[in-house]
Amino acid sequence: MASVGRRRSAILHARHREHGRLCPRQHRERDTRRHTILHVQVQTMTAPTHIAFGLLTVAGSFSFFSLPLHRNLPAIACAIIGSVLPDIDSPRSYIGRVLPYASIPIERQWGHRTITHSLLCLLALSVMIWPLLIYQIPCYAALLLGYLSHLIADCATKSGVPLFYPHSAACVFPGSAKYRIKTGSMGERYLSIGLLLMLLIFLPILHMGGIWQSFRYLMATPSAAYADYRQADTETILTFEGRWRHTREHIREEGMILDARPAMFWIVVNGQVQTCGEHGAILPDKVRVRETDRPVQIQRLQLKDETYEQLVNQIPENSFVSGQLKATETFYPRRETPNTITITSRSLKFQFARKVDISRLQPVSQNLSERVKNLSEEILRICEKLEIAKMAYPPIHYLELSRMEQELTEKRKKIETLKRAHVRFSGTLFIRIPGDT
Repeated sequence: MASVGRRRSAILHARHREHGRLCPRQHRERDTRRHTILHVQVQTMTAPTHIAFGLLTVAGSFSFFSLPLHRNLPAIACAIIGSVLPDIDSPRSYIGRVLPYASIPIERQWGHRTITHSLLCLLALSVMIWPLLIYQIPCYAALLLGYLSHLIADCATKSGVPLFYPHSAACVFPGSAKYRIKTGSMGERYLSIGLLLMLLIFLPILHMGGIWQSFRYLMATPSAAYADYRQADTETILTFEGRWRHTREHIREEGMILDARPAMFWIVVNGQVQTCGEHGAILPDKVRVRETDRPVQIQRLQLKDETYEQLVNQIPENSFVSGQLKATETFYPRRETPNTITITSRSLKFQFARKVDISRLQPVSQNLSERVKNLSEEILRICEKLEIAKMAYPPIHYLELSRMEQELTEKRKKIETLKRAHVRFSGTLFIRIPGDT
Protein backbone atom coordinates (compact mmCIF):
# COMPACT_ATOMS: atom_id res chain seq x y z
CA MET A 1 0.00 0.00 0.00
CA ALA A 2 2.82 2.34 0.81
CA SER A 3 4.40 1.70 -2.57
CA VAL A 4 1.11 2.41 -4.31
CA GLY A 5 0.75 5.63 -2.37
CA ARG A 6 4.30 6.68 -3.25
CA ARG A 7 3.68 5.98 -6.94
CA ARG A 8 0.43 7.99 -6.84
CA SER A 9 2.20 10.86 -5.11
CA ALA A 10 4.97 10.76 -7.70
CA ILE A 11 2.43 10.90 -10.53
CA LEU A 12 0.58 13.83 -8.95
CA HIS A 13 3.87 15.58 -8.29
CA ALA A 14 4.91 15.07 -11.91
CA ARG A 15 1.58 16.46 -13.07
CA HIS A 16 1.96 19.47 -10.81
CA ARG A 17 5.47 20.00 -12.09
CA GLU A 18 4.26 19.70 -15.68
CA HIS A 19 1.41 22.09 -14.90
CA GLY A 20 3.91 24.40 -13.28
CA ARG A 21 6.02 24.40 -16.41
CA LEU A 22 3.05 25.04 -18.72
CA CYS A 23 1.22 27.66 -16.74
CA PRO A 24 4.03 30.22 -16.63
CA ARG A 25 4.51 29.80 -20.41
CA GLN A 26 0.80 30.32 -20.99
CA HIS A 27 0.85 33.28 -18.67
CA ARG A 28 3.89 34.67 -20.45
CA GLU A 29 2.21 34.30 -23.86
CA ARG A 30 -0.93 35.88 -22.51
CA ASP A 31 1.09 38.71 -20.99
CA THR A 32 2.96 39.16 -24.26
CA ARG A 33 -0.29 39.48 -26.22
CA ARG A 34 -1.64 41.88 -23.63
CA HIS A 35 1.57 43.92 -23.85
CA THR A 36 1.34 43.95 -27.64
CA ILE A 37 -2.23 45.20 -27.54
CA LEU A 38 -1.25 47.83 -24.99
CA HIS A 39 1.73 48.79 -27.16
CA VAL A 40 -0.49 49.22 -30.19
CA GLN A 41 -2.98 51.30 -28.26
CA VAL A 42 -0.27 53.51 -26.85
CA GLN A 43 1.52 54.04 -30.16
CA THR A 44 -1.58 54.68 -32.30
CA MET A 45 -2.70 58.29 -32.51
CA THR A 46 -6.37 58.83 -31.66
CA ALA A 47 -9.04 59.32 -34.32
CA PRO A 48 -9.99 62.93 -33.31
CA THR A 49 -6.36 63.99 -33.77
CA HIS A 50 -6.22 62.29 -37.16
CA ILE A 51 -9.48 63.94 -38.23
CA ALA A 52 -8.30 67.40 -37.12
CA PHE A 53 -4.96 66.98 -38.89
CA GLY A 54 -6.66 65.56 -41.99
CA LEU A 55 -9.08 68.46 -42.25
CA LEU A 56 -6.25 70.93 -41.73
CA THR A 57 -4.17 69.26 -44.44
CA VAL A 58 -7.04 69.28 -46.93
CA ALA A 59 -8.03 72.85 -46.03
CA GLY A 60 -4.46 74.08 -46.46
CA SER A 61 -4.04 72.29 -49.78
CA PHE A 62 -7.37 73.51 -51.13
CA SER A 63 -6.71 77.10 -50.04
CA PHE A 64 -3.30 77.02 -51.74
CA PHE A 65 -4.99 76.18 -55.05
CA SER A 66 -7.99 78.50 -54.38
CA LEU A 67 -10.46 75.60 -54.26
CA PRO A 68 -13.62 75.96 -52.13
CA LEU A 69 -13.91 73.49 -49.26
CA HIS A 70 -16.12 75.10 -46.62
CA ARG A 71 -19.20 74.78 -48.86
CA ASN A 72 -18.32 71.33 -50.23
CA LEU A 73 -19.77 68.89 -47.70
CA PRO A 74 -18.96 65.75 -49.76
CA ALA A 75 -15.29 66.79 -49.89
CA ILE A 76 -15.25 67.37 -46.12
CA ALA A 77 -16.76 63.92 -45.57
CA CYS A 78 -14.13 62.36 -47.85
CA ALA A 79 -11.37 64.14 -45.92
CA ILE A 80 -12.68 62.72 -42.63
CA ILE A 81 -12.98 59.20 -44.06
CA GLY A 82 -9.51 59.35 -45.57
CA SER A 83 -7.97 60.57 -42.31
CA VAL A 84 -9.10 57.45 -40.40
CA LEU A 85 -9.08 54.90 -43.23
CA PRO A 86 -5.50 53.54 -42.63
CA ASP A 87 -6.58 52.27 -39.21
CA ILE A 88 -8.94 49.79 -40.86
CA ASP A 89 -6.27 47.18 -40.11
CA SER A 90 -7.24 47.30 -36.43
CA PRO A 91 -10.66 46.09 -35.17
CA ARG A 92 -10.18 48.31 -32.11
CA SER A 93 -10.09 51.55 -34.15
CA TYR A 94 -13.12 53.71 -34.93
CA ILE A 95 -13.34 52.64 -38.54
CA GLY A 96 -12.42 49.06 -37.59
CA ARG A 97 -15.46 48.85 -35.33
CA VAL A 98 -17.64 50.25 -38.12
CA LEU A 99 -16.24 47.81 -40.71
CA PRO A 100 -15.29 44.68 -38.73
CA TYR A 101 -15.73 42.41 -41.77
CA ALA A 102 -12.80 44.26 -43.36
CA SER A 103 -10.62 45.10 -40.35
CA ILE A 104 -10.47 41.59 -38.83
CA PRO A 105 -9.22 39.81 -42.00
CA ILE A 106 -6.70 42.59 -42.67
CA GLU A 107 -5.30 42.35 -39.14
CA ARG A 108 -5.05 38.54 -39.34
CA GLN A 109 -3.28 38.70 -42.70
CA TRP A 110 -0.90 41.63 -42.24
CA GLY A 111 -1.26 42.99 -38.71
CA HIS A 112 -1.58 46.58 -37.56
CA ARG A 113 0.53 49.36 -39.07
CA THR A 114 1.80 47.44 -42.04
CA ILE A 115 0.40 47.58 -45.55
CA THR A 116 -2.43 50.05 -44.86
CA HIS A 117 0.10 52.52 -43.44
CA SER A 118 2.25 52.56 -46.56
CA LEU A 119 2.57 54.56 -49.76
CA LEU A 120 1.85 51.35 -51.67
CA CYS A 121 -1.66 51.23 -50.23
CA LEU A 122 -2.12 54.95 -50.96
CA LEU A 123 -1.21 54.31 -54.59
CA ALA A 124 -3.61 51.36 -54.77
CA LEU A 125 -6.37 53.50 -53.26
CA SER A 126 -5.81 56.24 -55.84
CA VAL A 127 -6.34 53.66 -58.59
CA MET A 128 -9.40 52.11 -56.93
CA ILE A 129 -11.24 55.43 -56.60
CA TRP A 130 -10.21 56.62 -60.08
CA PRO A 131 -13.87 56.92 -61.27
CA LEU A 132 -14.36 59.55 -58.56
CA LEU A 133 -11.81 61.73 -60.35
CA ILE A 134 -14.12 61.98 -63.37
CA TYR A 135 -17.14 63.24 -61.45
CA GLN A 136 -15.81 64.85 -58.26
CA ILE A 137 -12.20 66.03 -58.36
CA PRO A 138 -12.42 67.76 -54.92
CA CYS A 139 -13.68 64.54 -53.29
CA TYR A 140 -10.94 62.51 -54.95
CA ALA A 141 -8.25 64.90 -53.75
CA ALA A 142 -9.75 65.22 -50.24
CA LEU A 143 -9.83 61.45 -49.71
CA LEU A 144 -6.21 60.93 -50.77
CA LEU A 145 -4.95 63.98 -48.85
CA GLY A 146 -6.77 62.79 -45.73
CA TYR A 147 -5.19 59.35 -46.11
CA LEU A 148 -1.74 60.88 -46.58
CA SER A 149 -2.21 63.08 -43.51
CA HIS A 150 -2.81 59.95 -41.40
CA LEU A 151 0.51 58.45 -42.52
CA ILE A 152 2.36 61.70 -41.82
CA ALA A 153 0.79 62.02 -38.37
CA ASP A 154 1.66 58.42 -37.43
CA CYS A 155 5.27 59.05 -38.42
CA ALA A 156 5.39 61.48 -35.49
CA THR A 157 4.56 58.73 -32.97
CA LYS A 158 7.07 56.66 -31.03
CA SER A 159 7.05 53.61 -33.34
CA GLY A 160 6.48 55.33 -36.72
CA VAL A 161 5.05 53.57 -39.78
CA PRO A 162 6.54 51.46 -42.62
CA LEU A 163 5.88 53.94 -45.43
CA PHE A 164 7.85 51.85 -47.93
CA TYR A 165 6.17 48.51 -47.14
CA PRO A 166 7.00 45.64 -47.79
CA HIS A 167 10.26 47.07 -46.48
CA SER A 168 9.88 46.84 -42.71
CA ALA A 169 11.90 49.93 -41.80
CA ALA A 170 9.79 52.41 -39.84
CA CYS A 171 9.72 56.04 -40.92
CA VAL A 172 9.71 58.51 -38.04
CA PHE A 173 10.17 62.21 -37.41
CA PRO A 174 11.65 63.89 -35.47
CA GLY A 175 14.67 61.63 -35.25
CA SER A 176 14.79 61.66 -31.45
CA ALA A 177 12.09 59.55 -29.79
CA LYS A 178 11.68 61.99 -26.91
CA TYR A 179 10.30 64.61 -29.31
CA ARG A 180 7.74 62.27 -30.84
CA ILE A 181 4.16 62.04 -29.63
CA LYS A 182 2.83 59.50 -27.16
CA THR A 183 -0.85 58.64 -27.48
CA GLY A 184 -3.04 59.90 -24.67
CA SER A 185 -0.35 62.20 -23.34
CA MET A 186 -0.69 65.91 -22.75
CA GLY A 187 1.43 66.44 -25.84
CA GLU A 188 -1.23 64.90 -28.06
CA ARG A 189 -3.94 66.92 -26.36
CA TYR A 190 -2.01 70.13 -26.95
CA LEU A 191 -1.45 69.04 -30.54
CA SER A 192 -5.18 68.44 -31.05
CA ILE A 193 -6.02 71.85 -29.62
CA GLY A 194 -3.40 73.48 -31.84
CA LEU A 195 -4.75 71.72 -34.93
CA LEU A 196 -8.28 72.86 -34.15
CA LEU A 197 -7.12 76.45 -33.67
CA MET A 198 -5.25 76.37 -36.98
CA LEU A 199 -8.34 74.94 -38.65
CA LEU A 200 -10.40 77.84 -37.28
CA ILE A 201 -7.82 80.26 -38.69
CA PHE A 202 -8.15 78.65 -42.11
CA LEU A 203 -11.95 79.02 -42.20
CA PRO A 204 -11.96 82.77 -43.08
CA ILE A 205 -9.12 82.15 -45.56
CA LEU A 206 -11.23 79.48 -47.27
CA HIS A 207 -14.24 81.80 -47.21
CA MET A 208 -12.19 84.48 -49.00
CA GLY A 209 -11.15 82.03 -51.72
CA GLY A 210 -7.81 80.69 -50.55
CA ILE A 211 -4.37 81.85 -49.51
CA TRP A 212 -3.55 83.79 -52.65
CA GLN A 213 -6.90 85.54 -52.83
CA SER A 214 -6.60 86.49 -49.15
CA PHE A 215 -3.15 87.89 -49.86
CA ARG A 216 -4.51 89.89 -52.80
CA TYR A 217 -7.33 91.17 -50.57
CA LEU A 218 -4.78 92.50 -48.10
CA MET A 219 -2.76 94.12 -50.90
CA ALA A 220 -5.85 95.92 -52.33
CA THR A 221 -4.02 96.95 -55.52
CA PRO A 222 -5.57 97.21 -59.01
CA SER A 223 -3.44 94.33 -60.29
CA ALA A 224 -4.50 92.09 -57.39
CA ALA A 225 -8.15 93.06 -57.89
CA TYR A 226 -7.86 92.31 -61.60
CA ALA A 227 -6.50 88.84 -60.82
CA ASP A 228 -9.53 88.18 -58.60
CA TYR A 229 -11.86 89.47 -61.33
CA ARG A 230 -10.36 87.10 -63.89
CA GLN A 231 -11.01 84.08 -61.65
CA ALA A 232 -14.64 85.01 -60.92
CA ASP A 233 -17.48 83.12 -62.61
CA THR A 234 -20.32 85.32 -61.34
CA GLU A 235 -21.08 89.02 -61.14
CA THR A 236 -18.46 90.95 -59.20
CA ILE A 237 -18.53 94.12 -57.13
CA LEU A 238 -15.62 96.56 -56.94
CA THR A 239 -15.13 98.22 -53.56
CA PHE A 240 -12.76 101.15 -53.87
CA GLU A 241 -11.36 104.26 -52.23
CA GLY A 242 -9.83 107.07 -54.24
CA ARG A 243 -10.32 110.52 -55.75
CA TRP A 244 -12.02 111.98 -58.76
CA ARG A 245 -9.43 112.86 -61.36
CA HIS A 246 -10.70 116.36 -62.18
CA THR A 247 -12.15 117.60 -58.88
CA ARG A 248 -9.73 115.71 -56.56
CA GLU A 249 -12.66 115.00 -54.25
CA HIS A 250 -12.45 111.88 -52.11
CA ILE A 251 -14.78 109.00 -53.00
CA ARG A 252 -15.48 105.72 -51.25
CA GLU A 253 -18.00 103.59 -53.10
CA GLU A 254 -18.72 100.23 -54.65
CA GLY A 255 -20.17 99.31 -58.01
CA MET A 256 -20.85 96.40 -60.32
CA ILE A 257 -17.94 95.58 -62.64
CA LEU A 258 -18.89 95.59 -66.32
CA ASP A 259 -15.41 94.90 -67.68
CA ALA A 260 -11.79 95.21 -66.64
CA ARG A 261 -8.27 95.51 -67.96
CA PRO A 262 -5.03 95.14 -65.98
CA ALA A 263 -5.10 98.84 -64.99
CA MET A 264 -8.73 99.82 -65.63
CA PHE A 265 -12.22 98.88 -64.40
CA TRP A 266 -15.54 99.83 -65.98
CA ILE A 267 -18.06 100.03 -63.15
CA VAL A 268 -21.58 101.28 -62.49
CA VAL A 269 -21.65 103.93 -59.77
CA ASN A 270 -25.01 105.52 -58.91
CA GLY A 271 -26.46 104.43 -62.24
CA GLN A 272 -23.61 105.91 -64.30
CA VAL A 273 -20.78 104.07 -66.04
CA GLN A 274 -17.42 105.22 -64.68
CA THR A 275 -13.82 104.17 -65.22
CA CYS A 276 -11.60 103.39 -62.23
CA GLY A 277 -7.87 103.13 -62.81
CA GLU A 278 -4.69 105.05 -63.48
CA HIS A 279 -6.15 106.51 -66.69
CA GLY A 280 -9.79 106.58 -65.58
CA ALA A 281 -12.13 109.15 -64.12
CA ILE A 282 -11.49 107.73 -60.63
CA LEU A 283 -7.93 107.42 -59.31
CA PRO A 284 -7.99 104.47 -56.87
CA ASP A 285 -6.03 104.13 -53.65
CA LYS A 286 -7.48 100.77 -52.58
CA VAL A 287 -9.55 98.40 -54.70
CA ARG A 288 -11.00 95.01 -53.83
CA VAL A 289 -13.19 92.61 -55.78
CA ARG A 290 -16.09 90.78 -54.18
CA GLU A 291 -17.96 87.93 -55.85
CA THR A 292 -21.74 87.60 -55.73
CA ASP A 293 -24.08 84.65 -56.27
CA ARG A 294 -25.69 86.26 -59.33
CA PRO A 295 -24.71 84.80 -62.72
CA VAL A 296 -23.42 87.04 -65.51
CA GLN A 297 -26.19 87.51 -68.09
CA ILE A 298 -25.14 88.55 -71.60
CA GLN A 299 -27.41 88.53 -74.64
CA ARG A 300 -26.20 88.64 -78.23
CA LEU A 301 -28.24 90.77 -80.64
CA GLN A 302 -27.69 90.35 -84.38
CA LEU A 303 -28.96 93.19 -86.62
CA LYS A 304 -29.25 93.31 -90.41
CA ASP A 305 -30.62 96.35 -92.29
CA GLU A 306 -32.78 97.45 -89.37
CA THR A 307 -33.84 100.95 -88.47
CA TYR A 308 -32.66 102.70 -85.35
CA GLU A 309 -36.12 102.49 -83.80
CA GLN A 310 -36.18 98.73 -84.32
CA LEU A 311 -32.79 98.56 -82.61
CA VAL A 312 -33.96 100.52 -79.57
CA ASN A 313 -37.09 98.39 -79.19
CA GLN A 314 -34.99 95.20 -78.89
CA ILE A 315 -32.82 96.49 -76.02
CA PRO A 316 -34.02 95.50 -72.50
CA GLU A 317 -34.47 98.13 -69.82
CA ASN A 318 -31.61 98.82 -67.36
CA SER A 319 -29.11 97.05 -69.60
CA PHE A 320 -25.69 98.01 -70.93
CA VAL A 321 -24.92 97.66 -74.64
CA SER A 322 -21.53 97.10 -76.27
CA GLY A 323 -20.61 96.49 -79.88
CA GLN A 324 -20.35 98.20 -83.26
CA LEU A 325 -22.90 98.84 -86.03
CA LYS A 326 -22.37 99.78 -89.67
CA ALA A 327 -24.79 102.21 -91.36
CA THR A 328 -26.08 102.07 -94.92
CA GLU A 329 -25.12 105.74 -95.42
CA THR A 330 -23.44 108.61 -93.66
CA PHE A 331 -25.41 110.19 -90.82
CA TYR A 332 -25.22 112.63 -87.96
CA PRO A 333 -26.86 112.57 -84.48
CA ARG A 334 -29.70 114.89 -83.63
CA ARG A 335 -28.46 115.27 -80.06
CA GLU A 336 -25.13 115.33 -78.26
CA THR A 337 -23.70 111.87 -77.68
CA PRO A 338 -22.52 110.58 -74.26
CA ASN A 339 -19.01 109.21 -73.69
CA THR A 340 -20.30 105.63 -73.96
CA ILE A 341 -21.20 106.13 -77.66
CA THR A 342 -18.67 106.84 -80.42
CA ILE A 343 -19.81 107.99 -83.86
CA THR A 344 -17.86 107.94 -87.11
CA SER A 345 -19.13 108.81 -90.58
CA ARG A 346 -20.90 105.48 -91.13
CA SER A 347 -20.66 103.53 -87.86
CA LEU A 348 -21.84 103.49 -84.25
CA LYS A 349 -19.74 102.07 -81.43
CA PHE A 350 -21.26 101.39 -77.99
CA GLN A 351 -19.27 100.74 -74.83
CA PHE A 352 -21.69 99.87 -72.03
CA ALA A 353 -24.20 102.44 -73.28
CA ARG A 354 -27.56 102.61 -71.53
CA LYS A 355 -30.83 102.31 -73.42
CA VAL A 356 -31.89 105.83 -72.45
CA ASP A 357 -28.74 107.28 -74.03
CA ILE A 358 -29.13 105.16 -77.16
CA SER A 359 -32.76 106.17 -77.66
CA ARG A 360 -31.88 109.88 -77.50
CA LEU A 361 -29.34 109.65 -80.30
CA GLN A 362 -31.75 109.39 -83.29
CA PRO A 363 -29.26 109.44 -86.20
CA VAL A 364 -30.26 111.28 -89.38
CA SER A 365 -28.81 110.64 -92.83
CA GLN A 366 -26.38 113.35 -93.88
CA ASN A 367 -27.31 112.97 -97.56
CA LEU A 368 -30.94 113.17 -96.57
CA SER A 369 -30.38 116.40 -94.69
CA GLU A 370 -28.67 117.96 -97.73
CA ARG A 371 -31.56 116.99 -99.97
CA VAL A 372 -34.08 118.32 -97.47
CA LYS A 373 -32.10 121.54 -97.27
CA ASN A 374 -32.06 121.94 -101.07
CA LEU A 375 -35.78 121.24 -101.31
CA SER A 376 -36.46 123.73 -98.54
CA GLU A 377 -34.54 126.39 -100.47
CA GLU A 378 -36.50 125.58 -103.62
CA ILE A 379 -39.77 125.85 -101.71
CA LEU A 380 -38.66 129.20 -100.37
CA ARG A 381 -37.94 130.47 -103.89
CA ILE A 382 -41.27 129.19 -105.17
CA CYS A 383 -43.08 130.92 -102.32
CA GLU A 384 -41.33 134.20 -103.13
CA LYS A 385 -42.26 133.89 -106.84
CA LEU A 386 -45.83 133.07 -105.89
CA GLU A 387 -46.12 136.16 -103.70
CA ILE A 388 -44.68 138.38 -106.45
CA ALA A 389 -46.99 136.81 -109.03
CA LYS A 390 -50.05 137.50 -106.91
CA MET A 391 -49.09 141.18 -106.61
CA ALA A 392 -48.15 141.63 -110.29
CA TYR A 393 -50.09 144.02 -112.55
CA PRO A 394 -51.49 143.19 -114.93
CA PRO A 395 -52.31 139.95 -113.08
CA ILE A 396 -50.68 136.69 -114.17
CA HIS A 397 -52.95 134.11 -115.70
CA TYR A 398 -54.57 131.88 -113.13
CA LEU A 399 -53.16 128.78 -114.85
CA GLU A 400 -49.63 129.95 -114.11
CA LEU A 401 -50.52 130.54 -110.48
CA SER A 402 -52.08 127.07 -110.27
CA ARG A 403 -48.93 125.50 -111.72
CA MET A 404 -46.72 127.24 -109.14
CA GLU A 405 -48.98 126.18 -106.26
CA GLN A 406 -48.96 122.59 -107.50
CA GLU A 407 -45.14 122.61 -107.69
CA LEU A 408 -44.99 123.95 -104.14
CA THR A 409 -47.24 121.13 -102.91
CA GLU A 410 -45.12 118.48 -104.62
CA LYS A 411 -41.93 119.84 -103.07
CA ARG A 412 -43.47 119.75 -99.61
CA LYS A 413 -44.67 116.17 -100.11
CA LYS A 414 -41.18 115.16 -101.18
CA ILE A 415 -39.72 116.67 -98.01
CA GLU A 416 -42.19 114.70 -95.88
CA THR A 417 -41.26 111.52 -97.75
CA LEU A 418 -37.56 112.12 -97.19
CA LYS A 419 -38.09 112.80 -93.50
CA ARG A 420 -39.82 109.45 -93.14
CA ALA A 421 -36.77 107.67 -94.60
CA HIS A 422 -34.42 106.06 -92.01
CA VAL A 423 -30.78 105.08 -91.82
CA ARG A 424 -30.42 101.31 -91.51
CA PHE A 425 -27.82 99.49 -89.43
CA SER A 426 -26.19 96.06 -89.40
CA GLY A 427 -23.86 94.43 -86.87
CA THR A 428 -23.62 92.53 -83.58
CA LEU A 429 -24.34 93.91 -80.12
CA PHE A 430 -23.68 92.36 -76.70
CA ILE A 431 -26.19 93.31 -74.02
CA ARG A 432 -25.20 93.00 -70.35
CA ILE A 433 -28.22 92.51 -68.10
CA PRO A 434 -27.49 93.13 -64.39
CA GLY A 435 -28.84 90.63 -61.89
CA ASP A 436 -31.34 91.48 -59.20
CA THR A 437 -29.70 93.47 -56.45
